[in-house]
Amino acid sequence: MNLPLIDKTFLRFVAVGVVNTIIGYAVILIFFHLVGLSYSLSYFLSYVIGIIISFFLNRQFVFFSNKNKLKEFTLFLLSFGISYGASYAGLHFIVEHHLIATDIAFFAGMVIYSTLFYLLNRYFTFA
Repeated sequence: MNLPLIDKTFLRFVAVGVVNTIIGYAVILIFFHLVGLSYSLSYFLSYVIGIIISFFLNRQFVFFSNKNKLKEFTLFLLSFGISYGASYAGLHFIVEHHLIATDIAFFAGMVIYSTLFYLLNRYFTFA
């Protein structure tokens, strides 16, 4: 099945992603600046919180799935792990090599994560 990349599904994913990104970025900054956690732990904890919200929003609002929740959640977590790993690798490289300010590097990591996560969920998790 040949599906266009940008369609209503993509736009719904973006809407859910915008909400999750705003919440996630706020959580990162709170943990990093107010709580004093490392950038690594701040970044990780924001995704733990966001992944739970994201699964339910994506399943119901973006992909309208009614398949096996446990199987989909397992695939969702796998897609998350791949996406998170790739984004963290980019974040780590940028921060450790002082390429840009850490606060901006967080956002760059989130862009990597979001792009890969959409593709994996669309064509793997909820396919």
